[in-house]
Amino acid sequence: MGVSTTVQADGRGSSGIDRRTIKPALLVLGLALLMSVVLPRIDSATSYRDGVRKGDVAELADGITLVPAPGWDLARGALVGRVRSAVGSTATTELVDGSVDLSVQVAPFDGTPAALLSRVDQINAELSDARGRAAAMTRRYAVTTRQGAVGVAEDFVGLTRQGSIVAFVFRPAPSAQAQPTREGVEIIVSGPKGSISRRRADIVAMIRSIRNAP
Repeated sequence: MGVSTTVQADGRGSSGIDRRTIKPALLVLGLALLMSVVLPRIDSATSYRDGVRKGDVAELADGITLVPAPGWDLARGALVGRVRSAVGSTATTELVDGSVDLSVQVAPFDGTPAALLSRVDQINAELSDARGRAAAMTRRYAVTTRQGAVGVAEDFVGLTRQGSIVAFVFRPAPSAQAQPTREGVEIIVSGPKGSISRRRADIVAMIRSIRNAP
């Protein structure tokens, strides 16, 4: 498009764009698009083939894992020992059970969980306004993993679906210390009201199971 991408010493291109902000921006935009466009189209007719068994562990990104609930299906991502796609510092994992979808996106992010959630909310609000859709949001509340990581969450209710958005920020695993940028982890759970209620225990357990390699 005629825009130079030459990088200056401070990490900015000659166009003035700071390339260090590209991945965090893509993380936020991708999650907002997922929430506004993709999730509302998911229904129970969708077929997935990779069923999760007891003992399976999903690799969200380098050094970050989640224990899926048995009986759910892995629509996208990788299980430890059964890699379906390359896993790096940026990755997407999607677990589905009927009409309920739990999607996790990971990418470098140097801010706080609250800052990550605010950026997702802002972009999602703009997308919703453009599409003529709106969702009521609850007040934020803290979410803690069994490992002790503290994140920020909020619930939403739309016309046909409801769910939660949860944000965590982890320090990189020792093997990734060459890249000091922290990892932003955003979880979006979405489904019809009754379906979400029936799977609440599974959802809470999976979110609390998220673990960062020491």
